[in-house]
Amino acid sequence: MARMVRAGKFDKVITLQQIAKPKLNEKGKTVNSGSLSRFQWEDVKTVRASIEPLQGREYFSGPFQMGENITRVRIRYQPGLTVNRKMRVKYGDQFLDIYSVIDSKERHEELQLMCKEGEAHNG
Repeated sequence: MARMVRAGKFDKVITLQQIAKPKLNEKGKTVNSGSLSRFQWEDVKTVRASIEPLQGREYFSGPFQMGENITRVRIRYQPGLTVNRKMRVKYGDQFLDIYSVIDSKERHEELQLMCKEGEAHNG
């Protein structure tokens, strides 16, 4: 039986998203939505979470100043909910790319989602 996790720890609301599967017509061909976006994201589940910024750095790549933040997002383990590296976390206006999913000591109590958020500045 899983140990109880304190409710006050998960004080934020996030949405887990995955890349939407392409829509197919009756002939099995992909239907173009007319969107310029390369990927369409769809919501998988909205859950309570704790968000902990861990590290931030800035560096130069060519003419661009790059910024990258590493954030740990903790959520309760939920049977039937599969979280993987192809997903992202939406928190308010922020989008965090998941690069690692950790089930600490395989206890099935909470998942730690290690995420990156990055941006480029010209100047």
